[in-house]
Amino acid sequence: MIFRSFYARLSILFLLLVFILGGVTLFIAFDASTHLFDEVDQLLNREYATSISEELSAILSQDPAGEEIKDAIHYMMVLNPNVEIYLLDFDGLILSYFAGEGKTITRDRIDPEPLVIFQQSGGYDSILGDDPRTENEKKPFSAAPMQINGEPGWVYVILRGQGFDTSLAMVKSNYYLRSGLSTFLIALLFTLIAGFFLFFILTNRLRKLTGDVQIFKEGRYDHRVEIKGNDELAQLGATFNEMAKSIEEGIQKLTEADHQRSRLIANISHDLRSPLTSIRGHLETLLLEENNIPESEKREYVEIALRNVAGFQRLVEELLDLARFESGQIVLEELEFSPAELLQDVVLKMRGQSDSSSITINYEPDPNLPPYKGDIGLFERAVTNIIGNAIEHTPEGGTVSVDLSFDDNIYSISVSDSGQGIPSDNLPHVFERFYRADKSRNRKTRSTGLGLAIAKEVVELHGGTIEAGNSFEGGAIFTITLPLIS
Repeated sequence: MIFRSFYARLSILFLLLVFILGGVTLFIAFDASTHLFDEVDQLLNREYATSISEELSAILSQDPAGEEIKDAIHYMMVLNPNVEIYLLDFDGLILSYFAGEGKTITRDRIDPEPLVIFQQSGGYDSILGDDPRTENEKKPFSAAPMQINGEPGWVYVILRGQGFDTSLAMVKSNYYLRSGLSTFLIALLFTLIAGFFLFFILTNRLRKLTGDVQIFKEGRYDHRVEIKGNDELAQLGATFNEMAKSIEEGIQKLTEADHQRSRLIANISHDLRSPLTSIRGHLETLLLEENNIPESEKREYVEIALRNVAGFQRLVEELLDLARFESGQIVLEELEFSPAELLQDVVLKMRGQSDSSSITINYEPDPNLPPYKGDIGLFERAVTNIIGNAIEHTPEGGTVSVDLSFDDNIYSISVSDSGQGIPSDNLPHVFERFYRADKSRNRKTRSTGLGLAIAKEVVELHGGTIEAGNSFEGGAIFTITLPLIS
């Protein structure tokens, strides 16, 4: 429907306002023209009552309703039949009146105050006086003081009698109706054409904005609004672009999170299936071949099953720990400890793993470094995961180097290995859960793929940073920076 559009509604509202404004304008014009006619008529005839007073002064010593006075006034009214003449005492009481044959008055007294004002201003103040032939109508007049039977009184002249008013009303009505309506219709036509054209131009940007929003609604989340200017529509377009950008980024994050969830499920399924398959296979073998398997081989099967159970348990625990880190449920238990001594303990703990692969761990602790305040258990776990990851990626006979330094209230810990390093396209992902450069996931390792992700959470929880890169010698290097907590 056309009337549902903003442009149509705005145009209808504009049309109504034009009609209302035109009607008010015509009313004001008609009313103003009437007042203008009254003022001009009164100004032109301000001396009329004075002239009558001078003509009647010689005969007003007689009865003001006498025949001689009537004849004199009748003669004056023949010369100007549009007027009505009244003789009043000083308080406004009508003594005699001359308004034509058969014409009567409805009140015998008028308010004398307008006459006083008129006489004091010399007829230049525009003021209306009472019309004796009506109950409450006001009309332009001319007035002059004079002696009537030796008493002060007034000559009061209504400048437009009822006959004149009737004829004038007919002429004015016909004239103003034609000229007013003609002017109004012409002005209305031009106003409507100009208004609708301007509304079309002004609402064009709004229609464009509506189209752009509809495109975005249909799924083109990269679509943006292009509206120039500094007005509210331009601000609305800019706000929409910011909102669209936020929505697009949110959708990308949701998509990436969904992909990560899919990878996480696949990785967990793989890492759970492998130990479960091994455990089931060895237990089934023990049940089926119980009498044919030597005791030493039975023990080996049980030990293999226990190692798989331990790996399975470690994976579940690390998944739970990582979930706690990401949900903010881990609270630091801050204590002062020596990072140098802690690293020494971790290196000693890792000797068994490194010696089995003939890997050398180089570390020379500096006992003069200041203590660090943090969660010693979480800190030990983080550096254990990083050193263990370096050992796993170092070939037999290789070297893992651990270095600890302190400068400008910042601890720096670096762990490097003599392995093949990390491919450049894998560097941004090494701290993701279950991420491994070995996509086949067939590499024999004790790693769950969560160690580096947990180490990153621990370091960031302490207000530090962790970065992965490659050393000049070709191996991988992990660097931790930790600010000294006062």
